[in-house]
Amino acid sequence: MNDEVCKSHSGLVQMVTDVKDDTGKQWTEIDHIKGRPPVWCTAVIALLTGLLGSILTYAALITKLTQTVQAAK
Repeated sequence: MNDEVCKSHSGLVQMVTDVKDDTGKQWTEIDHIKGRPPVWCTAVIALLTGLLGSILTYAALITKLTQTVQAAK
């Protein structure tokens, strides 16, 4: 069998190999994405984190105000 390839098809084998590699990488990334939590879950976590931050900030301000009032007496 002759292993020579015509000039028109010389890169064909490499292109097919590259496509197979790219397809494998795509499926690897798709499998990685499947392990992520859903968007609604991420939104709820962000909302709860913001709410907790607001509550802690409010509590710190109340504490500081209370200390200021007690120091003024």
